[in-house]
Amino acid sequence: MPKSVGILAVALFTVACASMKSDSGLGRATVDIVKPEILIEQVSAVPAVARHVEGAIPIRYQLRVANRSAEPITMKTVTVNSMGYGAYRVETTSRPFQTVVAPDTFQVVEFWVPAMIDDASIMGANGPVTLRLAVQFDSPVGQFQEVVTRQVNAMPGREGAQ
Repeated sequence: MPKSVGILAVALFTVACASMKSDSGLGRATVDIVKPEILIEQVSAVPAVARHVEGAIPIRYQLRVANRSAEPITMKTVTVNSMGYGAYRVETTSRPFQTVVAPDTFQVVEFWVPAMIDDASIMGANGPVTLRLAVQFDSPVGQFQEVVTRQVNAMPGREGAQ
């Protein structure tokens, strides 16, 4: 093996190890922790006069993380994207957080993401959308990720609303 390839391999290994460090110092060790409950709700709505438009819109979500474990957890990153056909489309978007959730409590955070209405449906931009969330956490016992799929809807009382 040429010397430059060996040096590159060592450099990549060092970068990979450095990226696994966490606030706890345990990196991505196997985490034995009760997984948090994650709920998301769309809290913004498109006004009635613009419900059937197409194009870019901002969407605001409220994320509720309930910590059912005996350890404090810190929400580090939320990555969200839409799945399948819905009222609008959300490309993969990440938002950073540093939100600590104490044991047996919950925290609520809000964030905005850009969305695109490709084809206005009969319910317009306020209709249901299926979201995939990947939430990164850190804890005293290591890092972990929870992935959930939830349907959101800006029209309360409609099927799929949370």
